Amino acid sequence: MRKRYKIGLIVVGILFLVVASVGIISIFFKSDQIEPNVSNIISNISDYGYTLDDRDTNYMKEVFQELEEVLNVRDVDFHEYANVLARLFVIDFYTLDNKVNKYDVGSLEYVYSEKKDMFRQKAIDTVYRDVMDNTYRDRIQDLPEITNVTILNIEDATVTLNEEEVSAIKVTMNYEYKEDLGYDTEGTIYFVRNAQKLEVVSYTPSIEEI
Repeated sequence: MRKRYKIGLIVVGILFLVVASVGIISIFFKSDQIEPNVSNIISNISDYGYTLDDRDTNYMKEVFQELEEVLNVRDVDFHEYANVLARLFVIDFYTLDNKVNKYDVGSLEYVYSEKKDMFRQKAIDTVYRDVMDNTYRDRIQDLPEITNVTILNIEDATVTLNEEEVSAIKVTMNYEYKEDLGYDTEGTIYFVRNAQKLEVVSYTPSIEEI
């Protein structure tokens, strides 16, 4: 009886080792076979630091081309510049379907440098909070994709920056999604001019300021 008991324990132990080994091998095999979800730059406006990735939507690619045309002149029309940049901001920020995880915050390259860290953290805590990891392209989650941004108004304004009132451009807009998942549909951006470049210093969606 004891001999049979020992044989049974040995068999169970062997089965456990086999199952564990298969699991470990599967993990390594998956890591080796599935290419990590990374993006590559396919276009850039080097003088301004703007980039376009291969993962960006066709809509964003179209608007990015508009930006190239707006900036490829001697005397830039800053209201038209703000028009296009506001649309790019919304597209990149609210299109979450192509983001790797909640830390992969879009539109940071459009944000005023001193506010960039605060903006990113606010986004992680709010809009990006529930974005699941998609490092190995196995995410099953409905996430938003912006399909249209309509500019409602562009006007000169002022904004408080570093305790000073500075000149700004105020842009109000609304936006549409491929599928309504309950995300913001309108907002206001304030841009300030930094040399030849416009930067976002304030973005207020329909719910709260980011």
